[in-house]
Amino acid sequence: MKTLLTILMVCLTALPAFAFVPDGEELAARLQKNYGPLRSWQARMTFPDYPGVSVDLWYARGKWRQQWQAGDKAVAVGSLGNVAGACTAGAFPLSPLFVWMVPHPVKTWQAWGVDVTSGSFGFCGEAPCLMLGADPADKARPTVYLNNEDLAPLTVRYPSDAGMVTVEFSDYRTYAGYRVPQQVAVRSAQGELAAKVEWVRINGADGEELYARDALDPMPCAEPPMPFDLLRQTFRYPRAK
Repeated sequence: MKTLLTILMVCLTALPAFAFVPDGEELAARLQKNYGPLRSWQARMTFPDYPGVSVDLWYARGKWRQQWQAGDKAVAVGSLGNVAGACTAGAFPLSPLFVWMVPHPVKTWQAWGVDVTSGSFGFCGEAPCLMLGADPADKARPTVYLNNEDLAPLTVRYPSDAGMVTVEFSDYRTYAGYRVPQQVAVRSAQGELAAKVEWVRINGADGEELYARDALDPMPCAEPPMPFDLLRQTFRYPRAK
């Protein structure tokens, strides 16, 4: 009898945080509770395969600023998937961190084609996760995988003009009260790119001057070395349907 009770307790504690797949309203409410107060952030991305190159990122409710460093620097500002201004003559790459925790995530994921009413539980690596839109065997449909406990995004996959793009977030740590990823990887038909993330500030990057096009140095700049061009090729911001 004692053994049976022990097994029962283990089974109960192994149940997912959700006893059933939440609907969009419940999911939005939990995301708002966990991440809603996160208004802005500042982080630095580095690339293990490309030492000496880094990019500083500022983000506030969809607005962003990037500053690439590789000896000289290259700066751009924009919003969501749009570049409002840049010092380079050619196209400026976007950052995969811009799809990590977007404003109004559930509505945004739906706009990206994710069927949030179609969900199931499974494992993403070793972590229990909530899979929205498609299961792991389905590689063709847009999907978002979330950590089952804190709803931290683990995978975001969506179609783009360059084919399917998959962004994976991993090695989560708690920083300033929020669960944030320390690693990010982009995969597409154009290639793969891995990056490490160092978080600098949470809710301290709201200043409008950071994102103002007029604040950019009017002097033109040279494009940074790789992986600047590789990121420009591999990553596309998802379009709303």
